[in-house]
Amino acid sequence: MYVVSAQQMRDIDRFTIEQIGIPSLVLMENAGVAVVREVEKRWPTGKVVVLAGPGNNGGDGLVIARHLLNEGREVTVWLFGREEKRSEDCRRQLEIIRHSGYSVTVWEDGSEEEKALQLQTELGRAAVVVDALLGTGTKGELRPPYPFVIEQLQNGPGTVVAVDIPTGVNSDTGEVAQKAVRADVTVTFAFPKWGHFLYPGADCVGELVVADISIPRRAAEEFALRDAVLIGKDLRKELPVRRPFSHKGTYGHALVLAGSKEMTGAPVLAASAGLHTGCGLLTLAVPSPALPIVASKINEPVFWEWPAEKGHFSSESYVLLKQRLASFDVVSIGPGLGTWDGGHHWLKEIIRLVEVPLVLDADALNLLAEDVSILQEKKGQIILTPHPGEMGRLCGCTAADIEKDRIGFARMFAQKHDVYVVLKGTYTLIATPDGRIFVNPTGTAALAKGGTGDVLTGMLAGMLAQKAAQGQNIETGIQLAVYLHGLAGRICGETSMYATLASDVIDKIGSAIKRLSFAGDSHVTDFPGN
Repeated sequence: MYVVSAQQMRDIDRFTIEQIGIPSLVLMENAGVAVVREVEKRWPTGKVVVLAGPGNNGGDGLVIARHLLNEGREVTVWLFGREEKRSEDCRRQLEIIRHSGYSVTVWEDGSEEEKALQLQTELGRAAVVVDALLGTGTKGELRPPYPFVIEQLQNGPGTVVAVDIPTGVNSDTGEVAQKAVRADVTVTFAFPKWGHFLYPGADCVGELVVADISIPRRAAEEFALRDAVLIGKDLRKELPVRRPFSHKGTYGHALVLAGSKEMTGAPVLAASAGLHTGCGLLTLAVPSPALPIVASKINEPVFWEWPAEKGHFSSESYVLLKQRLASFDVVSIGPGLGTWDGGHHWLKEIIRLVEVPLVLDADALNLLAEDVSILQEKKGQIILTPHPGEMGRLCGCTAADIEKDRIGFARMFAQKHDVYVVLKGTYTLIATPDGRIFVNPTGTAALAKGGTGDVLTGMLAGMLAQKAAQGQNIETGIQLAVYLHGLAGRICGETSMYATLASDVIDKIGSAIKRLSFAGDSHVTDFPGN
């Protein structure tokens, strides 16, 4: 499913109306009915207050109100904005609702004191409030009366349903106005928008529902959309097939280089996650001082002891890789690695050697940040998995800078260095070497715990080993690992958002794969509430 900017959505709407011939009022009717469907399904009784603005978002709100009134619901409709600011379709929907015999309360300049108490009273009685004030065109701070209206809305008891995007959220950047609607459910149309996934706006969205309003596939194809959201029912088709007549060699051999004398837990997490994800064999290479402790915690990997200096991999130990490199389908480096003098040289030589997919995480990224130009030495595809702090070090800026433009930094770095970038976060982004972005919707606060990044590294190793062994595209392997990692975390969160440990996430990998296998069924939700 594509994710679009506000301008892309306007272009698609215009093409649909002008070139395909579907009237704008038909699209608006479909949008309104989609919201009504969600309201009726979730809240079949109780008073509804519809807050409509002067644009097409307000026109959607008037459609919603009319259909609910037709069904006999108690509905109060408020219309904001100056008359001269109303869009043509909003004007026509206002005529239709009035001709249908329903009343609309208009908030006019100079009537604030008179109307304020009435609005407060009605919002105080509402079971559901529909936010159809401004939509995707919002940028910057809101002008009166919207800050006052939003304040009253948020102080009321009603559940809030936002139409397309919560008022006050920038649909391209996720920036929010000082006063912005915090919705319980957001119903958007045709495609999700970037503001649904970028913080802080994403925190205002609640549960996201993407509704079909009859925009044909041709309209999207006309504009060569590239960026997309990962969807379970599509990814289920990419799961590696487990055939009855197969063996461990069928599912690939992963190598994980991890650990140091002080950090022996991370390699265990990564290796266990890789094996749970399904690779047939996994070799775990650790520096010699760490081996006894690591080997006492996990039994399943093949262990490979590497020379050490001061508790870390020795700077010349990379030569060992030459002996067995042909045995591996994927190499992952980083969990618990630490940094040391000579570490950058060690990593550079490994990058020069490895021709299979190479995953770099944690301290491997910190070593890389000393000089990212060594990426030019690569022989195969490289996947980087930074959190915002590590991404900042790679880009020479702060984590705060990265968070302000996650899409821009991830896309830029991936294209510039011809690598995949998995920028971790609540909505993890996957940037491809050719400039596309994929958004993972399965993230959860249950994953906000040390060690879960090591689990992702192992899952990438396990999934990419299977894909490589079966001669399949590694891009879908990256997508599967990221999606399943978030889904396993979400399953853990169903028990406790507080108590989840990295090892718990590993234990739920199998459950996540099973749930993905049924993606597309009614019980599978791709866009959870925040």
